[in-house]
Parts: sequence; structure tokens; C-alpha cells
Amino acid sequence: MNGALARYLRRLLALQTIGVLVALTALLQVLDLLDATTDILQRHLGIAGILHYTVLRTPVELALSLPLAMLIGALFTYYTLARSHELIAIQASGLHMGWVVKVLLPVVLVFALLQFLVSDRVMPVAEGALSAWWNSTTLPGDDDDDAPKTLWCHTDDGLVSLDRVSADGRHLLGVRIYRRNADNQLSARVSAASADWENGQWQLRAASELQLQDQHVIRSPPMDTAWKTNLRPDDVLRLNLPQPHLSSTTLFGIVAGQRVGTRPPSYYRTSLYRRIAAPLGLIALLLLALPATRAARRGGEGGGLLLAALGAGLAFVLAEGLMTSLGEGDRVPPLLAAFAPVLMFGTGGIVLLRRYIVS
Repeated sequence: MNGALARYLRRLLALQTIGVLVALTALLQVLDLLDATTDILQRHLGIAGILHYTVLRTPVELALSLPLAMLIGALFTYYTLARSHELIAIQASGLHMGWVVKVLLPVVLVFALLQFLVSDRVMPVAEGALSAWWNSTTLPGDDDDDAPKTLWCHTDDGLVSLDRVSADGRHLLGVRIYRRNADNQLSARVSAASADWENGQWQLRAASELQLQDQHVIRSPPMDTAWKTNLRPDDVLRLNLPQPHLSSTTLFGIVAGQRVGTRPPSYYRTSLYRRIAAPLGLIALLLLALPATRAARRGGEGGGLLLAALGAGLAFVLAEGLMTSLGEGDRVPPLLAAFAPVLMFGTGGIVLLRRYIVS
């Protein structure tokens, strides 16, 4: 009986969560397309372009929807069990809410794994593909072409500015490298007409170097030369993204100084810690939905409990977003920003669980 009951509970939670996840993802896709369809059609990409854009944006919408889907799916599951009096039957058989939560944990862990894979593996690839596709379909005479924006980044070879980049990030125009000495003073400037990614490194074309000495300036004639730097084509594609989605490997590389980043170090540290804390957040949402088990009472107070559980879950999601923003802006330590909401609301969920086990 326990085996069949456990499978039933897991299936109920999985189906409820998947249904909500599909609905929320579709809603976000529709809202996103309302803003992007006009630009896509102006580029003469047609229905195929809209479908291509939708596919590449789906991982982002999926990752955004998953926490809310987990919360609402857990609420629906608990409320369904309470309304059909199945919880009473479970408790009458000698089981308690702690057992129910333990049985549902594998489902939460599967969704946590899905969230990690989408955020860590699928989203960075899809975002890079979307950026390359969008840049390659820019119409001639577009405003972005008439007024190009200079891109800046910090590399292990100094501060770098780029006038233009190709759609795949492998061809750069107007490259300028500003190098500093041990005293953090400007010591040289390298200017190149272009740079191409060949055989795993950059080749500067018509590069001239201006070296600043104590009493004079040394200027070298233009020539082609290899450029040793940690800047890579996929890094170039992220330079104009306000909030790039990076894999944990890339985040660790940026934090360790092996990869190029355009944001403050606190941004990448917070993102790396959030990637670790996110699965724990889904477990906290499962616990915060527990008041829904008391929401099917005849006295009328059940609706308030359901709203309270929903409010607690939404407060947790908002707290995560707020603390993440503060951590990325270096207002609070990144480690605290990533784990404080999980610890605080998770503790509240454990208190609820202990209370419901006793009662």
C-alpha cells in the first residue's frame, strides 16, 4: 500500500507542477512575443523567425516559471488531498505529514535537477545562439548600424574597447588595448584595425603600439601579430547583454580570473552561489505550501490559509530576487544574498512541518 500510495502522491505533484509550468511558460512566451514580433517581422523573418525566436527564448521562460510552478503545484496537490479527505485516510493509516513530504521530495529533486540543467547548460547556449542570430539579421541602415556602440571589457591583457563585432563574435573591428604597469598606470596602448579568431587565438591586423616611457613615447609601425588574452568569441557575444546567463563553469572561470567579465565581481559571485542555492529553494517552497492541507475546512478559514501559503511562497520568490539584486550590486555579501532567503523561509517551512506532524 505504501508503495502504491507513494507513487500516487508523486504522480499527483508531478502532473500538477508540469501543468502549471507549461501554462506559465506559455504566458511568458506570449508576453515576450508581443514585444518582439514587430522587430522580427521588420527584419523580414516571417513565421519561421518567430518560431526560431520562441525556441531560443523558451529556456529563459522555463527557468523563470519553474519556482512558481513548484509552489502552485504543491498548493494544488495539498489542497486536492485535503478536499478529497485523502489526507485523513493517510493519517488514519498511521502516517503523518512528514512522511508525505518525504515521499514528495524525489519529485522536487527532479525539478531541481531540471532547473539546474536549464539554467546552467541550456540557457547560456540558447542565449548565445539568439544573440548571434539577432545580430546576423540586423537590417542594413538600421539605427544600430548608424550609431554603433563601443563595447568595453576587462581582460588579463588590460582594458579593451571594441567598435564593432561580427554576429558570431569571431571578427572584431576597431580594437584598442590599454595596458597598465605594476603601479597601475597606463603604460601602452595597442590599436588594431581588426582582429580575427584563428586556431584558438586572436590575430590582430595592422596593430600599432604606443608605449609611454618616462620622458618620451615609442610608437611601433602597424603589423599583424598574435594577441594572447583570455577574451573568447563567446565572451564577445555577451558584452552587450545587460544580464548574461552563464554556466557555472564560466562563472567559476570569471571569479578565478580565467575568463572575461563585464560586470562587477559581486555579480558573478552572487550568480554562482545562487546556482547552488536554487535547488534548496524548491524544497522550501514545498514546505511553505503546507498550510494548503488545512484549506478545505467547513468553517471558512480554509481560504485564508490557502492565500497565506501562496503569499509566503511569493514572498520567498520576491526575497530571492531582491537579495540577488543587492548581492549583484555589492550591497550585501554575495554568499548572504544567495542563501539568506533559503535559510530564513526554509526554517519557517520546517517549523510548519513540525507543527503539522504534532497536530
